[in-house]
Amino acid sequence: MTSPTLDVAITILIVDDSEEDRVTYMRYLQSDLSRSYNFLEAATLEEGLIFWRSHQPDIVLVDYSLPDGEGLELLEAMGEGVLVPKLEAIVLTGHRGNEQLILQTMRLGAADYLSKSEVTALSLCNRVGRVVDHLLLSRKLQRLQNQEIVIAKIALHIRQYFDLEEISNAIVQEIRAFLKADRTVIYRFNSDMSGVIIAESVFPPWETCIHRQLSDEYFPENMGGEYREGRVFIAPDIYTANLSECHLHMLEQFPTRASLIVPILHPNNLDHPLWGLLCTYQCFEPHFWDELDIRLLQQLSVQLAIALQQAELYRSLQISNTDLENRVNERTAELFKRQQESTALVENSPNLILRLDRQLRHLYINSAIEKILGIPPAAFIGKTFREMGLPERSILVAEDAIRTLVTTGISQQYEIEFPLSDNRGTAHYQVSVIPEYDADGEISTILMVFADITSNKLSEFALQEANRRWQSLLDNVRLIVIGLDNEWKVEYANPFFLESMGYELAEVIGKDWLSCFVPQSEQENIRRDFGGFLNNPDKFLKYYQNAIVTKSGQERVVSWNNTILRKQNNEVIGTMSIGEDITDKLKVERLKSEFISIASHELRTPLSSIRGALGLLASGVLANQPEVAQNMLNIASSDTERLVRLVNDILDLERLESNNVTLNRQWSDTAEICQQVIETMEAIAAKSQIEIISNVPSQQIFADRDRLVQTLVNLLSNAVKFSMPHSQVHLEVEAITDEIIFRVRDHGRGIPESNLESIFERFNQVDASDSRQMGGTGLGLAICRSIVQQHGGKIWAESVLNQGSTVSFTIPHRI
Repeated sequence: MTSPTLDVAITILIVDDSEEDRVTYMRYLQSDLSRSYNFLEAATLEEGLIFWRSHQPDIVLVDYSLPDGEGLELLEAMGEGVLVPKLEAIVLTGHRGNEQLILQTMRLGAADYLSKSEVTALSLCNRVGRVVDHLLLSRKLQRLQNQEIVIAKIALHIRQYFDLEEISNAIVQEIRAFLKADRTVIYRFNSDMSGVIIAESVFPPWETCIHRQLSDEYFPENMGGEYREGRVFIAPDIYTANLSECHLHMLEQFPTRASLIVPILHPNNLDHPLWGLLCTYQCFEPHFWDELDIRLLQQLSVQLAIALQQAELYRSLQISNTDLENRVNERTAELFKRQQESTALVENSPNLILRLDRQLRHLYINSAIEKILGIPPAAFIGKTFREMGLPERSILVAEDAIRTLVTTGISQQYEIEFPLSDNRGTAHYQVSVIPEYDADGEISTILMVFADITSNKLSEFALQEANRRWQSLLDNVRLIVIGLDNEWKVEYANPFFLESMGYELAEVIGKDWLSCFVPQSEQENIRRDFGGFLNNPDKFLKYYQNAIVTKSGQERVVSWNNTILRKQNNEVIGTMSIGEDITDKLKVERLKSEFISIASHELRTPLSSIRGALGLLASGVLANQPEVAQNMLNIASSDTERLVRLVNDILDLERLESNNVTLNRQWSDTAEICQQVIETMEAIAAKSQIEIISNVPSQQIFADRDRLVQTLVNLLSNAVKFSMPHSQVHLEVEAITDEIIFRVRDHGRGIPESNLESIFERFNQVDASDSRQMGGTGLGLAICRSIVQQHGGKIWAESVLNQGSTVSFTIPHRI
């Protein structure tokens, strides 16, 4: 069995010209059974030097006196090139006690000095044994140093290289060289305990087994378990190591005679800690593996585990770096693509986009400027607005916005008009001024975007004009316009509403429409009719009619045309109602209906009488009754005249109230007018035995004389009709500051107070039978009131029942 380690046989070179002494020395040394020696013999200095150089013996025993020189020359040759030599040599001499010789021998590095006369088996074995011990200790130290060097080199290699394959190859090379083995391999397990040889160093002529695959059957559970526990497999001779046939078969494939295998454990993988094996083999003969060999492989397996972690970390870093690099490349490509798209977008944008430095010089401007001003973008680069001769107002506005932006750091926005080139008119732009910051957070450049809002501006102007027109229409239309929100709050009321209803704007806006402006009696109906239109606009009532309350408390009936107000998204936001005050119209309609009813009655009564009288005459039944026939004719004639008066009064009143009568005003004398009236009524008054008393002063009056006479005749006629015979009717005239007052006073039955106003209405008489009994039409006082009102005056009645009545009217001096 070979051993490259320390317990090999020691080779001793004995240089002595005495064969007998050489034999004696060998015999003495062989008597030490604790050691094993090999011997080389030389009789001369020259022969000793040859053996030294050719065999490098472990220890030299040299005689001081040799035939061809001194033994010290051999010591000098052995210590050649060493500053302080320490030689494994013992000098034998026949000069006992020669101190000078001893000092010279020690100076040359000899381990010991022995006088031949003192050489015994014991002394020689002791002296040589000490040298051997020193030699073995030195070799062990040297081997340890070499082993540390190997480990250091491997560690340095691991630090220098991150590739596991490179590190593995370096380890197997160093181990095989250090242990002087025939083969060193690194075997890596798969998850199923099969595996492959990933690194190998093999000494020729043995064939390589790199990348050889091994089945899992070579690593049964008991062996795999021992490896996972860190157990070392040591086999100085595989044929005496009591191996299984399978294991022995595997080792013979390499081939192998002696093997030393240590596991490589992966500390970070708790589920599968056994990563591989570090194996070294002697292929030809058995080999004894000492502790240093085992320790070396264990230390290197640890280094390999470190390298494994480092490699995995490096691989992870490589993967991460690759992923990062790929992401960076993808991101760069994406950024480049976006930059290209942004550049294309900016260049083709209809908006004017430019970038300025802090000195307001153009760093960039897109091609839109050429369409606006007809100037190519390149002409702007490095120049300011002023240097480009832009309009002064545009420059001042831009400089002010940029100054504010630089001071506050807040983006600015403004609108501006800008004249287009080639007299194409004026464009409107909304300008956004945006700060751009450098890495230190300072504003480095200024981005300006001019968005063309010309079409929007024109639309806005058109909309403003349309709104103005609509507002003007609503404000000036002689109809009521009310805008309400969904909570019945008033948002708009036009001036006509305020004017006609007597409110101020502040009294209307924001107020609840129903509670403030609708009579309580109608509020509930309106809530019911309009309450559900928000959820169902189809049920919204477009046409409606209700009363509203004026500021004075009067109720006015309004006919509404309603519209729902919506947003662009069709959301209902309120209503707009346009209404017409139909109070007077309703009153007229009512009066018209009453008039037609009364007129029909007043016409039908005399017509029935006339038809009856004429019918009797036509039938001949009164042929023999001439007096009755004459009476029928008188009745028919009287009713005919009544019809004529009635029709004339109706037509006269209609002309007066429809303003179809033009007054013929002229200066007249009141005395003359009253005298004319008295003369007209004199016969009728005399027939009724009524005395008309008049004391009228002469007073000039500017009026229609005929209409004034008509009025006074009507009033005197009524006074005469309703006065008792032998009574008096007074006609009086009084001039005051601004007008002249006419009074007709009688002493008749009087007028109830409740009828003092209504007697001036059409066909409105105190007693309905008066028209038949007194021959009136019921239109006289209505005609009088119309005439007086046409002159700008007023008429009224005062009466005390059973004592008489006074009807007065005024005529202004001038209108």
